[in-house]
Amino acid sequence: MRDPWFPILLILIVLVTVWLGIFGPLPDGFAKWLQGWQTLIGASVAVVAATIAYWNTNRSLAHSEKLETRRRRQKQTALRAMLPLALAQVGAYAEQTAKALQTLITQCDQETLPFDVVQVDFVKPLPSETLKSFSEFIEYSDEMSVDVIASTVAMIQIHDSRLRGILQDNHDPSRSRVIVRSDLERSIVDGTIIYAGGSSGFNYARRRQDSWPDELTWDEVIRALRNMGFFDDEHPRLHEDVERRATQSRGPFDLLRTR
Repeated sequence: MRDPWFPILLILIVLVTVWLGIFGPLPDGFAKWLQGWQTLIGASVAVVAATIAYWNTNRSLAHSEKLETRRRRQKQTALRAMLPLALAQVGAYAEQTAKALQTLITQCDQETLPFDVVQVDFVKPLPSETLKSFSEFIEYSDEMSVDVIASTVAMIQIHDSRLRGILQDNHDPSRSRVIVRSDLERSIVDGTIIYAGGSSGFNYARRRQDSWPDELTWDEVIRALRNMGFFDDEHPRLHEDVERRATQSRGPFDLLRTR
């Protein structure tokens, strides 16, 4: 974007050129007088040129910044439109892993899981495209807290690693790592935190509110347990684990970071 003074300066240059072409050199007296002010005139022209360049640069930068801001907002809007599907996929992943863990609990011999009973399909595929969408959404959310969604993404990756550890340990020839029922129950609660973390964003994704919640509470985790079919009377140990964690932390993700 050019400054309006720029074409004016060009017009003045053209007029001087035309003057010299029509009338010839300037009169001697005027030329000598002008020569005395040559240094000042040169400095003034330099200042004017520098000022015009400065204005043009600032205007170009401002214009570029405006375009970039608009681009980022449009990208964030597009990513937000995809959130309902992505959050549903996160919920499905969390529920599948929790059910698989519950199946292992039913196979426990009292408090111990027998060796070589965990099937290969126990580890569920990560929703990779969903995680990529979440990462981009976090990147383009300039004016909103994204702590809950970022923590949910981190939790999914940690949860996947722990599930793979259960599979590996259960088939370890040395049998040095015994998996106990409480290990499986803790992983179910971890999966429930993922479910709750994803569910917390549905109101924002569906445009019922203007921002993602700033935090996830243990009450939301309890509701998630029930939504996944783990009711208090049928699975009291899971609810006791949540209550115990709640007394040891400020929130579900806070406890995860300190474990």
